[in-house]
Amino acid sequence: MKNIIRSLYIIITTLSLVGCDNYVEIPTEGKLVPEETENFRYLLNNVYVLDRSYASVDLASDDIVIRDDHANYFDQYYGTSDYYRPYKQTYKWADSIQYTNEEDYSLNVMYTALYYANVVIDEVMDSKNGTEAEKLALKGEAQVHRAFIFLTMVNIFGKAYDSNTSANDPGIPMFTTPTVEEEITRATVQEVYDQVISDLTEATQSGLNPINSGTDVVYPSEASAYALLSRAYLYMGKYQEALDAAERTLAIQDGLLSLEDYTSVADYGFPRRDTDPEIILSKMSGTTYQYSPTLLSLSDELLNSFEASDLRYQLFTRPISDVTWGSFTEGRAYCHETLTGEARNAGPTVPEVLLIKAECLARTGDISGAMATINTLRQKRFTAEDFTALTAENEEEALIKVLEERRRELMCRAGFRWFDLKRLNKDPRFAKTITHSWLEETYTLEPGADRYQFPFASILFTYAPDLEQNP
Repeated sequence: MKNIIRSLYIIITTLSLVGCDNYVEIPTEGKLVPEETENFRYLLNNVYVLDRSYASVDLASDDIVIRDDHANYFDQYYGTSDYYRPYKQTYKWADSIQYTNEEDYSLNVMYTALYYANVVIDEVMDSKNGTEAEKLALKGEAQVHRAFIFLTMVNIFGKAYDSNTSANDPGIPMFTTPTVEEEITRATVQEVYDQVISDLTEATQSGLNPINSGTDVVYPSEASAYALLSRAYLYMGKYQEALDAAERTLAIQDGLLSLEDYTSVADYGFPRRDTDPEIILSKMSGTTYQYSPTLLSLSDELLNSFEASDLRYQLFTRPISDVTWGSFTEGRAYCHETLTGEARNAGPTVPEVLLIKAECLARTGDISGAMATINTLRQKRFTAEDFTALTAENEEEALIKVLEERRRELMCRAGFRWFDLKRLNKDPRFAKTITHSWLEETYTLEPGADRYQFPFASILFTYAPDLEQNP
């Protein structure tokens, strides 16, 4: 049986750890020597690998529209660029996003992080000169990282969770040990979610710090384990379980920024991840959509959903001409990255958990609770003078208002809208056909269409011939 870790599952011995004397010795077979517990701490300190998410998911959603002047500029100056090709191809829901023999670099970094996590999970409990509590907490950190990777990737490459079909729906290659001795195939969506729930449930009991803040926000905490658990249960449609996990999260961490305090903030002056109390765990997108040609240009439908007094509209969107020096003139762009100087965060945040709580309350019949929860968030998104509390007369109205608020709050945050479209398409009330245009070309995506599952880069099949491609 041959060892296939290539491409999808990057062998850690190919990574550059030069200059880091504290890293463990890496033998030629690609496994760490399970000696000092401290070495596993150093391994989990490599946030360059672990503090990452998949880069381009937002481009596929209905929040984004590429207007003619933007598309013309792209084709004129970047049309033959291998580097920028995924930007255009993702937006067009293309059958192939990468060129033949070109790697999916976002997928590579996710599976590299998975290798790190699996090494710790598999070996730390047998390491030397550490207490059992220290070892268990390190394992818990790695389990949170692994759960985030699996949950993100299955929602990009697999179908939305469905209790009726997920036992058979192809998910992702799901490695749970540092080495593999079988051909690379896809676990089912159900198997991936089962592993995510198992990892996060164990992690909540592993002795993690309740909260990590400042520069430590890149390390998993107890709050982050519960927050990701609430996300996973929401995507599964298990609303009571998601609500329970959300409430456990908020009992630990519930800080919110008041945007009224930042109405005059200069570029790069908005709180970054190490000073933002809303971030529970940092998971940064690998690509910055801060400059042309890869600005995230917002759809009119999304923009029109904001009240003029909404500070998210005022702070986080701008006329696209303001951030392209006139290169583009049509529409508005997402500019949160310009305010912080950092890429988007896909990790769990207090606002996301509040939105999960509100949605679950609405779906389980607690209308007043849902509205009270959503208004807790909205109060921080308007000036005191402009804030008006939302109300609802029935469960459906409450749910609609919560989902609308979710779309506004989580816009362009590394995939939330795309994942929501996938899960909401299973409900006839919210199923939606979306269109994207690129100059004279128009592309249509029906609810449940095959292209809701990203295609794997063709180069993977050189190493993994048994890997099933998405249709």
